[in-house]
Amino acid sequence: MLPLVIMAIEDEDDKAFMTWLYLQYRRLIYSEVRKITGNTDEVEDLLQSVVEKLIEKLSLLRGMEQNKLVNYIISTAKNTAYNSLRGKDRGILWEEQEALADPAPTPEDQIIAQEDLYRLAHVWGNLDERTQYLLSAKYILKKSGKEIAGDLNVPPDNVRMALVRAKRTAREAMGQRVSFP
Repeated sequence: MLPLVIMAIEDEDDKAFMTWLYLQYRRLIYSEVRKITGNTDEVEDLLQSVVEKLIEKLSLLRGMEQNKLVNYIISTAKNTAYNSLRGKDRGILWEEQEALADPAPTPEDQIIAQEDLYRLAHVWGNLDERTQYLLSAKYILKKSGKEIAGDLNVPPDNVRMALVRAKRTAREAMGQRVSFP
């Protein structure tokens, strides 16, 4: 059954696109939200919220390539679920939420991660020093955003975007989509 928010869209082209998008990716959205919340009762409500957020970005979604569209949908689902958890005072620390959301990797996930590491090692020397520092500080040295900001002498708010750019640079150097932890 389609969410009511889709049925409320007035433009028929937009409604058709969102209907297609929902039917195509509802299982993916459901899966991502359930991984984070762990509660099937909340998933349906959050599914509606994800759809609402996607509708707000309808014009952006229409122009995306499929791999970017899938990543955008996954990010929206995860962010919506995390925001829901943050909004509730459950007495669970953020680290515990992440532990609940990240089940043990499957053997296939481990193999893919290993292949990604080999590809990254192959292009590491081609990356600029700042990109190398950001990636190694965050993912190898496990430094916090504040520590990285102090090392780079930049405001802590700028570190997140610097990491996004560094990951993008590494992915482009590797020639394909790679997920960082």
